[in-house]
Amino acid sequence: MELKIGNKTYNIEYSVEASLCDDCVEKVTNFMMGMANVDGVDAKKFVIGTMTNLPSTALGMLYGGLMAHHGEDGDNTVTCLADAKKLLKQYIIEHKEDGTGNYYDIIGILIDQMGKDGFFDIIGLTKIIEMGQTKTPKKPTDHKKKSTVHTEK
Repeated sequence: MELKIGNKTYNIEYSVEASLCDDCVEKVTNFMMGMANVDGVDAKKFVIGTMTNLPSTALGMLYGGLMAHHGEDGDNTVTCLADAKKLLKQYIIEHKEDGTGNYYDIIGILIDQMGKDGFFDIIGLTKIIEMGQTKTPKKPTDHKKKSTVHTEK
């Protein structure tokens, strides 16, 4: 995927390079696992927690996506998180009018690309989520009467 920021086009790819970026993997894993568990938690708390993390989540995800083509193995224009932060800030400023200049939409764009690139499979997130869905939860039995065994003498 290509993002135009300033006068330059940046290639975003979520392959092995992105999977080696701890910040990217941590942010996306926390975000996706949080989304998967939203059913049983207090929805307001989850939304507030998610909203406060959106900027750093978007930054970590963008940084990881830039590594393959613009990191040290690429054209070396993004050498640290601060470089990605400048690009994220510029993107938000440039895209306020088209509706994608906000953290929520940026994360949506990047997650879509992660799916296309097979990133969730690379980092093992797909299997973790599948394992969680196939386990049958233990059912509480404290509501049942205790059974007693009577023995005759």
